[in-house]
Amino acid sequence: MCHIALVDDDRSTAEMYRLGLETHGFKVAVYPDGPPFLEALETSLPDLVLMDWNLSTVTGGDVLEHIRRDERTRRLPVMVLSNVPRRQYADVVLTRLGGLAWLEKVSTTPVQLAETVGRLFENA
Repeated sequence: MCHIALVDDDRSTAEMYRLGLETHGFKVAVYPDGPPFLEALETSLPDLVLMDWNLSTVTGGDVLEHIRRDERTRRLPVMVLSNVPRRQYADVVLTRLGGLAWLEKVSTTPVQLAETVGRLFENA
């Protein structure tokens, strides 16, 4: 079973995506902000991180940079799932910070997200 960390400060949005992913067989842990997620990484690594760009106290970029600096988490797969339009930051995230994808919430249903994640692990 694939373990996913979902980092999003919007509780209702996180719950919607969590339910969609769990319905498709994924195990999901939800974190309301970057610092609690980074703290959880000290004890357990997920198979995939789905992260909003605009979090309460940090940006997704801050969290992703922290992930990439740590030898233990450097290769951790990360997808951004945000209402911030892809064109604003996607190039930085996908090239410099090694993100797998930038998905816009407005056009990504929970089912589409689960299918996208499923394809990622089919090809792994």
